[in-house]
Amino acid sequence: MSNYELMTIVDAVLSEDKAKALSKEIQTFIETMDGKVTKTDFWGKRKLAYEIGSTKEGYYDVIYFELLPENLEKLKVKLKLMENVTRYLVTAKS
Repeated sequence: MSNYELMTIVDAVLSEDKAKALSKEIQTFIETMDGKVTKTDFWGKRKLAYEIGSTKEGYYDVIYFELLPENLEKLKVKLKLMENVTRYLVTAKS
C-alpha cells in the first residue's frame, strides 16, 4: 500500500454538517477499496485563493490514507462525479 494525502474543497453552499458528511462518505469509499484512513483534518470554510467560476468560498478538508496504487484511479473517478466537490488534489506521501 502507498500513502497519500487528499485535499478537497467542497462547495460552500452546503452546511458545515453536510460538508463533514461528504468527507465521511469519501473516507468510507476509501475503506471499501481496502484502504485505511490514517488521519483527517477538517479546516472548515475558507476564502478561496482565487474564484472558481462564481465560487469564492469552500470547505477545506485533508484526508491522509493508505491505498493500493491500482485503486487510486477509482477514487479519482468517484471524486470527479461528486457534484459538490469543487476541487481535489491527491498527492503521494513518502
